[in-house]
Amino acid sequence: MQKVDKKYQELSDEIEKIKFHNRSLLTLLGLLYEEGMEKTTIYEAVVLFDLSKNDLRKIKTLILNYDGNNFSLEQNALLINPILKKDNLIFIIKSFVNADMFIKQGNAIIKNYESKE
Repeated sequence: MQKVDKKYQELSDEIEKIKFHNRSLLTLLGLLYEEGMEKTTIYEAVVLFDLSKNDLRKIKTLILNYDGNNFSLEQNALLINPILKKDNLIFIIKSFVNADMFIKQGNAIIKNYESKE
């Protein structure tokens, strides 16, 4: 059992290194190509926020089932992942739109948020 735990820890450490490396590359790209990073895609947002495939599926469902209630959207997003606070959630929705995904629904959510500010 100890051998399995050690192997698991080694794999976990390697995954963390890759995550750090990916975030570092995105940061570097942002510094070198600032105007290109103004329209972050969902793929970049996934790396930035370390979202899982399951997180993405649930966020997609939230976007597709959006009923105009921002508070409900934010509360349900927090249940998916605690990193999905309001600003991060809006960033991720914009990233979906930038990647040409859920454009109509994403823009409706963004417009609703902008009209309430």
